[in-house]
Amino acid sequence: MCKEVSIIMPNYNCLAYLPKAIDSVLQQQDVRFELIVVDDGSTDGSLEWLLQAEKKYNQLRVITQPNLGVIAARNRAIKKANSQFIAFLDADDYWYPSKLRKQVDFMLANRNCGLTFTNYQHVDMQYQNIIDCFSYWPEFKKYRDANNTNYQLLANALNLLLIANVIGTSCVMVNKEIIERAGGFDPSLRSASDWDCWLRIALISEIGFCEDITMDYLMRPNSITANKQNRIDAMAEITERICTLGNVEPTTRRKANARLLESYGEMHREDGDLSTAISFSYKAFKEYPHKRHLKHLCSDLKRLAILRVNALCQV
Repeated sequence: MCKEVSIIMPNYNCLAYLPKAIDSVLQQQDVRFELIVVDDGSTDGSLEWLLQAEKKYNQLRVITQPNLGVIAARNRAIKKANSQFIAFLDADDYWYPSKLRKQVDFMLANRNCGLTFTNYQHVDMQYQNIIDCFSYWPEFKKYRDANNTNYQLLANALNLLLIANVIGTSCVMVNKEIIERAGGFDPSLRSASDWDCWLRIALISEIGFCEDITMDYLMRPNSITANKQNRIDAMAEITERICTLGNVEPTTRRKANARLLESYGEMHREDGDLSTAISFSYKAFKEYPHKRHLKHLCSDLKRLAILRVNALCQV
């Protein structure tokens, strides 16, 4: 029987989380699917566990590769996928049982929609709720109707997504033809390859979303795979690329540039370099005046003043 969805799950040393993630796939209701897990050179016993699971579940296909990274794993699985639609799930996340059916139905009814996504919940290591994704992004507020749980097309998707990455990879479903036409995940990027891919899809197709919280995203300590400098530098490269290729509004470009400047400021703030953080916060506020930038600027100036007064008092 033809599969409706190919589910792609990269795995690197996630043995502690794999059973929960895979069980959440197997519990999907009224959907014909295949699950492609690409083991990226794991050394924690993951591959051995997966090979045993493959014997047990006929929906599961295991592909192995040396440690080439998540981009290579996803791109390889996309080529192997046998379905019209592809859904992504990271090995340390998990879905709610009704996640796929509603998403498939919307994409079947909206052939010009190349990507859909849902809301999701951030949870801590005890699986306690932290905050849902959509509420984290104030820029997304005007697009939302919390009482509407149906899928809807996202107006002006490219301009929104360039300033607010509200798309969590593990709640995405894409049309295979569209993601291949967009070029898949860019292996030249050292970080933010998922955001880059969604933006390139937004250049060539419509984007849909739903208010439903359909998955939990586990906030693991030290789970970021690239350092902050790499991520922000990649964001800067992606922003410039998309602004060159797409019909990006001038205001959106200023907001995106201000967001990058504030990200650099946040990085230096966390490193304890308040003078540099202040410089970036000022540049961000000058590029696009926003109360968030002003708040950070005032807070940093206050902290720096206190530090300097304390230093003088100790002389």
